[in-house]
Amino acid sequence: MVKVKLSEPDPTILVFDGEILECFFVDGSKRFHISHIKGFQLEPNNKGKYLFTIKLLYDPVLLWADEAGIAKVKALIDEVQTAMAAYKS
Repeated sequence: MVKVKLSEPDPTILVFDGEILECFFVDGSKRFHISHIKGFQLEPNNKGKYLFTIKLLYDPVLLWADEAGIAKVKALIDEVQTAMAAYKS
C-alpha cells in the first residue's frame, strides 16, 4: 500500500492498495479503479509546486504537489502504472 500527502497545508492524501486509487480531500473522497485511469502528468510551476493530473476515462483530477513530496508522487505513479499493466495482461 502506498500513501502520499501531496502538500502542506493542503490535507489531500492519496492511497493506492494495488487496485484502487483513493483521493482524500477536506470535503470527501474519490475512488478510482485502475481500469478507469488513463495516465498521469506532472508539470512543474515556477513556485516549487507541481500540477499533478490524474487522467481518467472522462474528467481529469487536478491536484497540487510540493517539491518536497514529489519523489513519493513519482513512486505512487510507478506503482499504479505497474498495476495497470498487470491488470491489462
